[in-house]
Amino acid sequence: MTFADILLGLTIGFPMMIAVGPISVLLLDLGLERGIRAAAPAVVGVASADLTLSLVASVGGSKLSDLLAPVTSWLTLGAVAVLVWLAYDLGRAALVDLRSARVSSTELELELAAVGGGAQTGEPADSRVSDDPATGWDEATSSTFGHLSGVRLGATFYGFTLVNPLTLVLFASVVVAGGAGIGTLGWALGMALASLLAHGSFMVAGGVLGSRLSPTANGALRMVAAVFMAALAIHFATGI
Repeated sequence: MTFADILLGLTIGFPMMIAVGPISVLLLDLGLERGIRAAAPAVVGVASADLTLSLVASVGGSKLSDLLAPVTSWLTLGAVAVLVWLAYDLGRAALVDLRSARVSSTELELELAAVGGGAQTGEPADSRVSDDPATGWDEATSSTFGHLSGVRLGATFYGFTLVNPLTLVLFASVVVAGGAGIGTLGWALGMALASLLAHGSFMVAGGVLGSRLSPTANGALRMVAAVFMAALAIHFATGI
């Protein structure tokens, strides 16, 4: 293992990881919902899974592609089902956010009217803050992973990344294509580092946006993510 092998994995892996996919959208949403610190374990879980997949691809090579070829259609069907479920879950969370923002706005207007149109409070709106000091976010607006934190959150995203066989096929294809340094331990570490940087950027972007956008804008952004997931499902199902 050399530094050149690690750099090779980073160079090859980063363009692959930065491509917007379901994991990237989930990390963006998680950062939007919780903030950077609370969502960080999920990024570590994804990078760890990509390291595992890189190592498996390095060992298996072309045998993996041959092994998965007979069940490709079933794997695609499973991927479509997961994407549809994620689209529904993100859409549900977005609707809850938008409804809560609408209710909060109405309550604020009534309070201001009751005191004769008093001055604005000046406090920034943050949809991730709740009355629950233990979690720091409102469970009513959380998505599927809202009840997880720390190691459990990282482990969940690790497993969720591993169950996507298309990623394994992609990594194996790179190994089969060959080239000096590809398929080495250093290459696998470089791929994991690329995953950490690329997926971390999506999570950080979500965290930054979540601290600056209004609750209504947060809900709208999550709705866009839900539509994107649905579009991915249609793409996998139809090939369009």
